[in-house]
Amino acid sequence: ILTKETSLYLDVIRFFAALVVFLGHASGKSFTGGLFWQFGLYLDAAVIVFFVLSGYVIGYVTKEKEHTLKAYSISRISRLSSIVFPALLLTIFCDIVGLSLNRDFYVNGPWGYHEGSQVINYLLSSVLLQNVWSMHLNPGINAPFWSLSYEVIYYALFAALFFARGKTKIISIIFLVLLAGPNIVVLFPIWLIGYYSFKVHDRYSVSVSKNWMILISLLFLLFFLFSPLVRASFEYKIQYVSRNLLADYFEAITFSVHICFGLSLFKVLRPILFKFSKVIRNTASLTFALYLFHRPLMQMLVLVSPSEPSSWLTRVIVLGGVIIVVVVLGGWCEKQKYTIKKFLVSKF
Repeated sequence: ILTKETSLYLDVIRFFAALVVFLGHASGKSFTGGLFWQFGLYLDAAVIVFFVLSGYVIGYVTKEKEHTLKAYSISRISRLSSIVFPALLLTIFCDIVGLSLNRDFYVNGPWGYHEGSQVINYLLSSVLLQNVWSMHLNPGINAPFWSLSYEVIYYALFAALFFARGKTKIISIIFLVLLAGPNIVVLFPIWLIGYYSFKVHDRYSVSVSKNWMILISLLFLLFFLFSPLVRASFEYKIQYVSRNLLADYFEAITFSVHICFGLSLFKVLRPILFKFSKVIRNTASLTFALYLFHRPLMQMLVLVSPSEPSSWLTRVIVLGGVIIVVVVLGGWCEKQKYTIKKFLVSKF
């Protein structure tokens, strides 16, 4: 059973991971003059955390709520579509405005914008297949979309493993593996680590008096915080895979051990988590929006500012502007998730 304190703690981690990605990207000298540069060291680690938490959440919902392929599919589609399509529209708007203000900043800027037609990019991104086989056909300047191709394949692979039977299961898995490509496939075990982390929590109860559990959890959190050093010092790659697998799995394992042994820690933190539970839930609901909205907004807002990137006026415009749009538009998108789900249930 997923306890309330565990759920709240993971919500804090989930939002903080998105915040790390946002501030890590915003720390570039072209956007804020290097403010919060430290977060840039954890960009890859934050995405690995997302994969682990995604698997954990699927473990929970398939045990407690989504017992059929239909229920599982409707929930995944409503969750993704409620934010993906607004993010695509926002990217189109921001890119049009930004390109009109300073085309060179896009084409020859810090991230690089592919000139020419974006039709294929947006079509593939609308079904989240833009990064299978490392095609890197993300929509416009919105590079963070890359990880959604991983997520949607993992959702589908899990559905094949969990719901399909016999030949259908085998054929589905083979098809999805061939569709995904090596970069996506080699990180699927990381997603599964998250799934089995929930299984650990579901099967074993830990008393708050077990202080050694807290010590192990905190120790592995400390190990996780050293991930930039591991990523910079050690590298293991295999042919056709561009990921630093040693660093990816180091981050996944240390973070997973942290949460697996963290039940006692979460109980210790329960008074604080419960006191701020409403704030935690509200901010966590904006995680997906923050992750998918920030990049095109940053690119446009820095050009709107009349000052240099290192000025506090530009920093307020870039950072504050993103937060305002995420709260307003992201909050609206979160409500649409339930509307879309209700519609799909009524139709199917």
